[in-house]
Amino acid sequence: MSSEQSTDSTADGVPAAESEEALDFRSSMIMTQDWNLDVDSGELDDSPATVTDARQTFQNLVRSAIKYDTFKKGEADTVRRIIEHIELVSLKKSAEGFNRVNFSVGVLNCFFICWVLGAYPEHIWLLYLIEAVYFIPRKFYNMWRAKPLNQAFYYLDFCWFTNFFAMAYFAIIVISGIFGFNDDIQNGIREVIFKAALGVFCGVLVCANLALPFVACLFHDVNTMTGLFIHLMPPVVMYTFVWYNDRIVEAWPNLFNLSYLEDGLTYYGGTDSIASCSTAFYFTWWVIYVCFMLGGGGIDLPKKFKPDGSPANPRYDTVFHSTMRDGVCILIGKFFRGRSKADSLTLMETNMFDKIDFCLYMVFHMIASLSAIFLSGYLCSYYSM
Repeated sequence: MSSEQSTDSTADGVPAAESEEALDFRSSMIMTQDWNLDVDSGELDDSPATVTDARQTFQNLVRSAIKYDTFKKGEADTVRRIIEHIELVSLKKSAEGFNRVNFSVGVLNCFFICWVLGAYPEHIWLLYLIEAVYFIPRKFYNMWRAKPLNQAFYYLDFCWFTNFFAMAYFAIIVISGIFGFNDDIQNGIREVIFKAALGVFCGVLVCANLALPFVACLFHDVNTMTGLFIHLMPPVVMYTFVWYNDRIVEAWPNLFNLSYLEDGLTYYGGTDSIASCSTAFYFTWWVIYVCFMLGGGGIDLPKKFKPDGSPANPRYDTVFHSTMRDGVCILIGKFFRGRSKADSLTLMETNMFDKIDFCLYMVFHMIASLSAIFLSGYLCSYYSM
């Protein structure tokens, strides 16, 4: 099924002229699919009904509201308040493990990280590496079991890519130090990696903490806390390397050689500047991701229909498709593609986004990331230079 077919205003029996209220209901229903209400009834301690039943009930109510477009505004508002703000939110918390133990562990871990940062900043990189060994596989387990689509390919997103890179680097440093191979890692290579990490961590990830709505602090929820962890901890680690590099070298003399910090770092200008190294790192990921999405078939993974119009039975999701379903598709359709809101919602319901949508998404991603590197990264490292 082509994107042109999917954007037909009469597709799937949707009326050609829907009210704005009905379109809002459709948008709400699409977004709730990404709320991870996917836990089996046996995993809920005291829930009177399964999450699956609750989600199905909500979807039926929304479909009913769409079908009968004569809903009064007051009745629609009542349904939205009751269903979305009470039932679904409470069930979502239960599904994510909202209990005293999980909440307490989450709070204590945050206090522990703050204590280590204040008392022993030279060891915060090790704490990051240790906690990442738990958080990231645990998150992957949940993403693999996510419904209705497997979210394993979310790990190809840039923020995950940077964390995997950081973990691999620290692991290599530790293993090399244990076996006495650290002298073989050229100081020039260390400097390039440090510069790239400084611009990306203090630029892209810092701005992601401020801009992305899903980067939040929910102590009981492993998924949300992992998202916060991968966005917040790398800038914290970089902060300690910039401001406490002498203590790090003193505590770990066989692992780290930060002599290049004594000579000062240049943020702009030249191929060896922080901005240049960070930009090169970003475009390395950018090229890999574009090749996967366009050349490796990633853009077709979540689509509900094949090119011939037959059902595709999708299994996997991507960050691109998830972001488009969160409303970006409506904005791109309105300002750049000339699509109606109804047509954009149809695309969101079927994941039938085309290559032009993806290219626009990647251009915006590039502009936002490079702006963060050149502005936020510079401001975060200004006084250290």
